[in-house]
Amino acid sequence: MTDVARLGPRLLAAVRGRDLAVSYAGVVIVVAIALSLVPSRVADRFILDSSTNLVNLRQHPPFVLVVSAFVEPAVWHVWIVVPLVWAYGTLQRWLGRGAVLITVVLGHVGTTLFVATVLTAGMVHGRIALAEDRATDVGVSYGLVTVMGLLSLRVPPRWQGWYLAGISLGLVGQLLVGRSFTDLGHLVAWILGLGLALLVGRAQLAIRPSS
Repeated sequence: MTDVARLGPRLLAAVRGRDLAVSYAGVVIVVAIALSLVPSRVADRFILDSSTNLVNLRQHPPFVLVVSAFVEPAVWHVWIVVPLVWAYGTLQRWLGRGAVLITVVLGHVGTTLFVATVLTAGMVHGRIALAEDRATDVGVSYGLVTVMGLLSLRVPPRWQGWYLAGISLGLVGQLLVGRSFTDLGHLVAWILGLGLALLVGRAQLAIRPSS
């Protein structure tokens, strides 16, 4: 009973300062499980309707920009909530809930609109097939990658170069191999996160009292 009694406070301590991350991850898991339980045609239709492709962005942009951030296309994709809880929780403990919301929204929406602009330009100039306007693009990864870029400021100096180089090379390699617009979005989200890190770093230097 003693160990059981101690479990509650330990769980609260683990969640404290990470409530936004845990809540978000919980919704993503519930949605993924629900989609795995309904008929595949229903799940596929919901995922397609929630996708931030060009057709949906033209017809109901607010809906897809919000809902797509909570949808993973397969239940096994929910492994991503592990780094998500770590990253969002770290950012929340560092800069607060507002910073998490701003960073995630900026990363998810900003990256989505950038990719949509590239797609539109490519179609107009005949370099991209028109069928790409109905491609599936859902998930939490754009926001997560943006947060990871911002968190580069929190990496110890001796590991910071490895952190930046490892993720940068991984995302560039993923784009060169996969050549998908989602891969492009991940790289754009990472660059956006690094830009936020630069701004936050300069702001911290500006408010730091001179010795």
